[in-house]
Amino acid sequence: MSVALFFAASLLSFLLGYLRYTYNYWTMLGVRQRRTHFLYGNVFKLKSLHLSELLQETYDAFKGKVGVAGSYVYTRPIAVVTDLELAKHILIKDFNKFVDRRAYNNHKEDPLSAHLFNLQGEQWRQLRMKLTPAFSSGKLKHMFGSVVDVAKQLELTLQKQLDKEGAVLELHDLLGRYTTDVIGKCAFGLDCHSLQNPRAEFRVVGRQLFQADRHASVRWQLFKLTYGEFFKRLGLRLIPKSHTDFIMRVVRETVASRESRAGQDGRRNDFIDLLLDLKNPQEGGKGLSVEQLAAQVFVFFVAGFETSSSNMSFALYELAKQPRVQQKLRSEILRVLSKHEALTYEAMLDMTYLDQVVYETLRKYPALASLTRIATEEYTLPGGDSHITLDRGTVVHIPVRAIHYDPEIYAEPQEFRPERFEAQAWQQRHPLAFLGFGVGPRNCIGSRFGLMQVKLGLIGLLRQFQFRLPGSGERPAELAIAKTEIILMPIDGVWLRVERLERLPGV
Repeated sequence: MSVALFFAASLLSFLLGYLRYTYNYWTMLGVRQRRTHFLYGNVFKLKSLHLSELLQETYDAFKGKVGVAGSYVYTRPIAVVTDLELAKHILIKDFNKFVDRRAYNNHKEDPLSAHLFNLQGEQWRQLRMKLTPAFSSGKLKHMFGSVVDVAKQLELTLQKQLDKEGAVLELHDLLGRYTTDVIGKCAFGLDCHSLQNPRAEFRVVGRQLFQADRHASVRWQLFKLTYGEFFKRLGLRLIPKSHTDFIMRVVRETVASRESRAGQDGRRNDFIDLLLDLKNPQEGGKGLSVEQLAAQVFVFFVAGFETSSSNMSFALYELAKQPRVQQKLRSEILRVLSKHEALTYEAMLDMTYLDQVVYETLRKYPALASLTRIATEEYTLPGGDSHITLDRGTVVHIPVRAIHYDPEIYAEPQEFRPERFEAQAWQQRHPLAFLGFGVGPRNCIGSRFGLMQVKLGLIGLLRQFQFRLPGSGERPAELAIAKTEIILMPIDGVWLRVERLERLPGV
């Protein structure tokens, strides 16, 4: 045998032994696990399934048998939680042992990655404490008028599109332009004009951020996320430099403009104003740098426009499928507007059925496949799984979609039923039966803002327009979900037949 052949055989033998040992990690720990693929662990089927569907397979296979099941993303073992009480311990009761989530953060080479969603440990705690007041009800009321203005522009733009292109329209892109303009106005204090111009700079950058990996395998996206530390040591960046330069330029210009005009034209109380309050040290503390400010504005932009536009698109699709539900919601909107004589913050909060429609949409179409947490120390599972101890550094996945589609929690989960979120029905379920915004100290800090822009957009559209599924042969009636995206979003847009309603006085 030649030296080269002997070396190759030895290397192959070592690799096989390593993989055999690696893929028995959960078995050796006393945890039941799924059968693995030779190289991909349990992510091989991501060609045909969305990540949320893959996690649901694990949940369905082990739910009711064990509280946690073993799975693998490549060679990295992950624990998939199948019991809501265990999820409650991890997300709330024992949160101090699961503070961190799986995320990539490289503030030197990738400064925009150092945002609240990605930060770990004490860095996260300090920033979360500083940013929480920016999303209070009082602060949202200050932004309410700005969102209403953009929602009115959305109505006008849809009418123009209807007049120009006909009755069957693609709405996901339009709603993405709406949420881009909302975020631009509230986060950057800028008029982006995406509704008037689909090629506006903010809209182009936003689309590119979500399409950068559109043609890449989702398994490659997961690889980058799973082995983020490896990429960090190599000094590689995950956010394209051109996008970083754009965000940094806009933030620096906005900060300079606001600081130069301080006291001249009053505060706008938008997100950038609230962040500027944190820029300068207070009470002996350390202020945020411009790079840190830019990172927070960036995540507000990215997290806010695509998830909200998809949520609105999914809602309109479901309402088009169920005219009765759509009419019930429209009747509530018109009744409440008549009662309050205007679209006010209080009027929006008075629309309880609108709440139910939005939450049922989030149940059926959650943005994230799972909530991830990392054990910061060894953790012995409570209850019947007390013989199992998770190692420090173990990545835990709480499968959001699987829980939302559990028929023992939500009867006939494929059906769209807003009444599931009536107060009494909600109270009868486990507190972790809905995870659309996460729960516990690390829940979505911007959830109320996201709800506000979604609700105001839907109010404006439903009081002026009626939505139906396209006729036979016009467009596919079924909605296709992008398998290659980490978040849940339609791959070919959302096509609906739109009809203008006769305008009522004062509406």
